[in-house]
Amino acid sequence: MNIESLISKIELFNELVIKSGFKRDVTDFIQSIQQAQNRNIVFMKDLSNKVKNKLTDFENYGLDSELTLILRESKPFTELKTLNQLEELDQNTEIDGNAYFAQFNQLLNQLIQQIDQNKNEIDTVLLIFQKYVSEDDYESEGDRALVSLIFKDLKSTGSLKEFAKVLNRWNRMLLVYHTLLTSDSPKEIELVEIQNGSIDVIFNIDFDIAIDLTELIKTGLKVYGAYLLYKSKTAKVIIESYMGNQKLIKQEKDREKLMLENIKESIALKALIQHKEKIKRDKKIEKTSIDVKIEEVSSVITDHIIKGNELKLLTPPDTTESEEETTNVAVELREETAKVRETFKKLSTQEKQLLLQKYSIKDDENE
Repeated sequence: MNIESLISKIELFNELVIKSGFKRDVTDFIQSIQQAQNRNIVFMKDLSNKVKNKLTDFENYGLDSELTLILRESKPFTELKTLNQLEELDQNTEIDGNAYFAQFNQLLNQLIQQIDQNKNEIDTVLLIFQKYVSEDDYESEGDRALVSLIFKDLKSTGSLKEFAKVLNRWNRMLLVYHTLLTSDSPKEIELVEIQNGSIDVIFNIDFDIAIDLTELIKTGLKVYGAYLLYKSKTAKVIIESYMGNQKLIKQEKDREKLMLENIKESIALKALIQHKEKIKRDKKIEKTSIDVKIEEVSSVITDHIIKGNELKLLTPPDTTESEEETTNVAVELREETAKVRETFKKLSTQEKQLLLQKYSIKDDENE
């Protein structure tokens, strides 16, 4: 596994489980319910809900798949099915306080023990590999950045033929995107590694292009997330409030259609804004076929995010100022991805299919 990718996965565990205080909180919860006065169901269910909310967040951030790729000696704590077990426990309306405590206490202890095992193994792995990723290593990369494309959509990677098509689209799109933002001749995109699990394609591209690409995808995710939130919750409530008024319902359907179309349009608009900003500083940037180029860029990116696929920045830059900027961009992108994943789950099969029909690239497009 690529070292930067490995460290990125480890950092996700540390941020979500350790630095967030989750591990500490679970330990505190265990200690708290040892006190007899805290063994009432209302109090313990409140603690259970806090644990369940965090475990749901971990799912949305894809922590389970990341841990599966990292760990070899211990079982990922996400495989304990604690979330489902807590749900079953909380839905039991006949259980008394003592029985609830016994099961809740056992689940929390199993969870913290497994987290401790995972942390010990991860700390060992990080200690071994971190020394291989130094500032000198990054300086040798020059102005290149490591980017990871993560394909969770099985149709994209189910066969070598389909996977080759997807990679070809990305290769061509990145070269086109490069010409929109700089007059410098694009270097050949270097494929660093392809990892198993969800297919993780790691490659090197120009660092500034990588930052702009991340911002572009973040824009698409925000608009996509707004559509998903509207579709999964808001629209239904609003339409129900119209009490059958067909004129109002039609207006709401029109709004939904516009929001759906805005996913790709927002990416295209952001790419155009980026192009115009760059051209102020770099007068030699090509000005031909801009609409065609932006169409290709927005199509490939929209197809990628609609299918639940991801992009991650793995390489920090050389300077402290740039490092803060990149860290913020990478974290924001990860957060937007998690929000989209959570809301997407609430759509019906038919609604999900509509998205794919609208934005999936057909075989005769961009080939």
